Parts: sequence; C-alpha cells; structure tokens
Amino acid sequence: MITDCHVHIGQNQFFHMDADADFLLREADRAGIDRMLVTDVVSLFYDIDEGNAYLREQRKRSPERILAYYSVGQARYGPLHVEKFERHVCDYGFIGLKIYSVPPLQLIVDPYLIPLIEKAAELRVPILAHSTGEECEALSRRVPEAIIINAHMGCCPQANGDWHRSIAAAKAYPNIYLDTTSSSFDNNMIEHAVAEVGAERVLYGSDLPLLDPVLQVAKVTEADISEEAKALILHGNIDRLLRLRETL
Repeated sequence: MITDCHVHIGQNQFFHMDADADFLLREADRAGIDRMLVTDVVSLFYDIDEGNAYLREQRKRSPERILAYYSVGQARYGPLHVEKFERHVCDYGFIGLKIYSVPPLQLIVDPYLIPLIEKAAELRVPILAHSTGEECEALSRRVPEAIIINAHMGCCPQANGDWHRSIAAAKAYPNIYLDTTSSSFDNNMIEHAVAEVGAERVLYGSDLPLLDPVLQVAKVTEADISEEAKALILHGNIDRLLRLRETL
C-alpha cells in the first residue's frame, strides 16, 4: 500500500507540465501508488479559484484514489478563501491545505495566511507547506494545533536544500512532519530523518509529474530502515493523519 502525499495536476509552462487525472492514474499504476494527495498548479501560480475548480472536476475520475488539497499560492488573498476552503473540505471532500512559500516575497507565516492555517487546524486537516524549516517552526509557535507537512523535507530552493535544518525543526516541534519528495538523493537522508524524529513523522511523496515516482518510492524501499518503518512512511502515517477528521 502506498499513499503519495505530494502530487500535482494541471498545466504549467515553466515546469513543462501537462497532467490530467488520467495521466496521474497511469503514472500511479506504474509506480504502485494506491492513493494520491493532489495540488493544482494553476491555483498555486495563477488563479486560486480556477485551479481548485479544475481539481474538483478531475478527481471525479477516481475520487477514491485522487484526494485533493485546497491550494493557495498568494498570501494576500488568504482571508478571502477561508470560507471557500472550509466548503471544499466539508462539502467537496478535500482533505487538506497546500500553501506555497517564495521567500522573501511570501512566507507561510504571513499574517494574511494565518486565518487559513487556523481553519485547517480547526478542521483537523494537514497542511502541505512548501517552505523552510524555520518557517515551519514559526508557524508551529503561532498555530501549535496545525498539522504541518514540510514539503521536500526542506530540500528545495527556498530552504537552500537544507534538509538537516528541517529535520531539526521537526525534532523540536511534534506537529511538524517531513515529506520525502525531493530531486536530491543525499546519502542517509531517510535514515537520518527516521533516527531523529521517528518513522511516524516521515511521509512518502513523489512530486509527480515533476519527478519520477518510481525513483521516489525506491528512496524509501531501499533505505536502511525496518520494514515497519517503510510501511509507516509509504502509507501508515498519512493515512493516520487523514483519519483525524473522523474524530471531530
């Protein structure tokens, strides 16, 4: 069983990307992925309403396999989307929030985004935060009830590839989880995360279609960790977080 916590859908010229639901399902089958948590790229870079509406329609192709983040890429519109976000979770079955940080112009701790973060915490849905370890720490101090998934484990341009710093943030704050998605294959990356914070807070992600999901799965399956730890990373942990809303 594999649940992928970091997948994209939609069109984007910069990333040379054109992925609809059928494409994602074919790629997921190739990699042995059972379920995907999906973000629309249009909502991150161009139009929040258009992108999330497209994802709503596309997930109808396979709602049991395509799960949806409500995605926001511009902090200044944050307060305007609190009700829309709640409606997508409560009425349309979306399972989380995706926020995109581009320092220094935008931070996930921007005051305009805090109402959305607080609503996600209230709804008990995870937040996939494309951000740095430092930002995740600051957000944890501001909204300690938030369930934060640090995208790429900090191994992205925003964080200067410093996955060690993100692991340190997760070690300090138990509400921060680490997403394995990354184009980096640094030695002992997965092993070090498991040793520092425990396998229970490491989540598998692929960044499909931007990265090959087969290679991203292999980062976990070939890591020098126990089979129990691999199962938690590949599906157990994110599946547990998705069940939190059932306890409301």
